[in-house]
Amino acid sequence: MPLALNQLNALRNACVNNPGGATVSVNLALALPGWNIPANECGCWRWASSGLGTPVNNDPAQIFTSIATGAALNAGSAWANHLPAVNFAAARHAEYVQYDAHGYAIAGAPPWGNWFTSVVDVVARSTCELGNMTPGAGAQANGERYYVFVHYEPVTNGVNNAPNYTHWWVAIHLGLLHGQDQYCCIEMFPGSTNLTFRINNAYALHDNIRVEVTDLSPNHLAVLGAVI
Repeated sequence: MPLALNQLNALRNACVNNPGGATVSVNLALALPGWNIPANECGCWRWASSGLGTPVNNDPAQIFTSIATGAALNAGSAWANHLPAVNFAAARHAEYVQYDAHGYAIAGAPPWGNWFTSVVDVVARSTCELGNMTPGAGAQANGERYYVFVHYEPVTNGVNNAPNYTHWWVAIHLGLLHGQDQYCCIEMFPGSTNLTFRINNAYALHDNIRVEVTDLSPNHLAVLGAVI
């Protein structure tokens, strides 16, 4: 479901009033009566992919851990209970071992960077679908476009990392003003019940996977309906 027009217009006004960017946070534990989600369950991925609706045990980090190490997926998780996800992790682990053993360059295989981002893209899209979001493209009814962003770290101290994520957020692109894209990024961080709005700025501009979705989940709308 999309945001209502009055909510979108409120975000557009915030963009107009803050062309250089601004950051505002709302404590959901105070803003929403009956809030019962503890801070340690407010992961960035849970917010971005499902509005905190997906069980904690479905953290997509387990897919990346399995790809890097061959570890089993979390028992009872949606990933472990879905054979294609199990097979995907196993196949990507076998490929990762080969890339690592051959200096991240294998004749006839995709370049390392392409393989890396393709893996993150598949996991990002699958996580969105698990959270009842539908990958799609194009402006929605009121001209807005919805995205889920996943930030990753390709290298640490000069050493290539296995596919990973370090942060997720929702981005709502609201159209152009004087030729400039107007957008709002909405995110949460583990250990906090704050919902943060970044007006015309983002957590990171590079090393991101972007999944366009056709709308937001009912959980997103329930939260945003109380604060926008």
